[in-house]
Amino acid sequence: MGIERRGVSVALSLCLASGLAYAEDFAPSLKLNSVKVSAEAKEERGSPAVINAETIERKQAKDLKELFANEPSVDIGGGGRNAQRIYLRGIESNNLNITVDGAKQGRSLFQHRGDSFGIDPDLLKQVEVSTLSSADSGGGALGGSIAFETVDAQDLLEGNQKLGMMLRSGYASASDGYLGGTSVYGLLSDHLGILVDVSGQNEDDYRGGSGEDALYTATKDRNYFAKLSLLDLEGHTLKVGATHNKSSGHYVSGSTGSDMGAPSASQKADFQVLKRDTYTLDHRYNPENPYVDIQTKIYRNERHLENRTSLLDVTSQTTGGSLKNVMTLDSGIFQHRFTLGGDYEQEKGIVENSLYENEAKTTGLFLQGLTRVEALKLHYGLRWDDYKSDFGPKTLSGDELSPNFGAEYELLSGLALFSNYSESVRAGGIIPLQWMAGITQSANFNNGEAFKPEISKQKEGGIKYSTRGVFADNDRMKLSATLFKTTIENLIDYTRSGGPSGKITKIFNQEEDLISKGYELKASWEKEAWATSLGFIHVEMEEGGEPVVVSRRKAASMGDRFVWDVSYQMTPELLLGYTLHAVDKLDDVPALYRRAGYVTHDLELQWRPASIKGLTWSLAVHNLLDKSYYEQSSFESGDSIVEEAGRDVRLAVKYKF
Repeated sequence: MGIERRGVSVALSLCLASGLAYAEDFAPSLKLNSVKVSAEAKEERGSPAVINAETIERKQAKDLKELFANEPSVDIGGGGRNAQRIYLRGIESNNLNITVDGAKQGRSLFQHRGDSFGIDPDLLKQVEVSTLSSADSGGGALGGSIAFETVDAQDLLEGNQKLGMMLRSGYASASDGYLGGTSVYGLLSDHLGILVDVSGQNEDDYRGGSGEDALYTATKDRNYFAKLSLLDLEGHTLKVGATHNKSSGHYVSGSTGSDMGAPSASQKADFQVLKRDTYTLDHRYNPENPYVDIQTKIYRNERHLENRTSLLDVTSQTTGGSLKNVMTLDSGIFQHRFTLGGDYEQEKGIVENSLYENEAKTTGLFLQGLTRVEALKLHYGLRWDDYKSDFGPKTLSGDELSPNFGAEYELLSGLALFSNYSESVRAGGIIPLQWMAGITQSANFNNGEAFKPEISKQKEGGIKYSTRGVFADNDRMKLSATLFKTTIENLIDYTRSGGPSGKITKIFNQEEDLISKGYELKASWEKEAWATSLGFIHVEMEEGGEPVVVSRRKAASMGDRFVWDVSYQMTPELLLGYTLHAVDKLDDVPALYRRAGYVTHDLELQWRPASIKGLTWSLAVHNLLDKSYYEQSSFESGDSIVEEAGRDVRLAVKYKF
């Protein structure tokens, strides 16, 4: 398939126009059945993407890859769970701030394993994807951030309900996979809620569109979650959460068939277990005082990879927290909001029987401001980071200032121009913790020169429009177009001697800049029972002026991506949905690495019978036409790349009472 760029743009316009015309003629007067979500509204720079609970449920997402299926700026390649890597506008997740309820997820554990982690999508309130750095969003967000927020007990309770239970079960045909979970939740007092959940899934090797099984992609996942939530008690909100996730399977640990290429049946697979333990505390004091909104977060996150066949044992322990106050000031036509505070993060990399225990620390102080003057909004901020990072026997330390500023001007009602610039700093590099532990004095440390911190410079600009009553009474439409460029300087890279027992020979500041640039288009429309959205992204990834194909812990190129999603609440009980994914061929890279594009179609149906309150049946068909394809961001080995799943029929049932 080869979707020409002009053709994609035309398709974007035609799909929206035809969908809207159909909706105006046939949509009945119905309201969408919605999942109760109490996410706090925030004033954001740029146009962050938010994936809400309704979308997650409709898509029957069972892992990170499926969570982001409708977000064209996010790509997850790799095939099986062990090899999946997240890319935001082409930049790999090692260069992003990824958090779960504010807890950072740490660095890469192992060379031949992706950095995807286990999380139960049914427990998510929302996922927010941001491509800009704010002073108060933590350090190290070189390419942006992805924030996962879990539900509270109060989100699941209906009306005056004091105690509830949710049972869920599902089946996926491509992997012959079964999943299930049980939630118990309730109010201990008028303001204090508690939620306890146990869930799991078992999957065999999934079948690709070619009809062949993708070997060594079977997985077993278990998730245990508990959360206390004290809401709105005399200005106080307190949330305390704990998660234990365990994902295991037999995977090839190195060379072809690990995170690169497709494995063969003759290859040896190791039994590997990945665990995540996350503990969070989030307190907010927000009395009726414009000068006081104090927010405190404390977390500990541990990710532990154990290869029980080769006896490899790698752990990332991250501890951190933040304290900030938000104040608002009004003075005539000027409206101000200031956020002042600090944060701290410490990560320890521990490899059993290793020479060193590597540690990275960052202490930050920040001021972030927002000023409104009639039709003009100004964003501005400054962050100071004091950093210290171990590289075996050597330590990189120093401090750096990171500014950000931006403006948004409303030309007409609903029509605004925006422009943003932000910087972010980091000193941890992209070396997996497994190899960090083996660095010795004999290594070349930046040719004897002082290390520089890694710095990203993010630029965005564009136009957005929001209005009502365009194609029909009381409809809502949003449009946006964004140009972007992210430049990462001084990336701390490495070279290594070959073979399984090879050692790090050199650690250095990379001279070549890593650059992500392109443009993104978005459109959405809603009216009563109808909702549709379109997304398109064009990204060019360069390193030293040359196109990047796929590079571990750095970046991956991808063809132009187009996503069209539409849902229709046919009756109060029945919801229908359709999603088109189209990816253009990747041909602006050397001929050896050019990759085919693909088109897939998904269908969804959701039924909530009126006769049984709280019952939801869901049917989804992913890759309806059984397309044989692979993700362009997956690693190849020779001419071998692991295939993605073929037609996958999903059936799920959920009962709340």
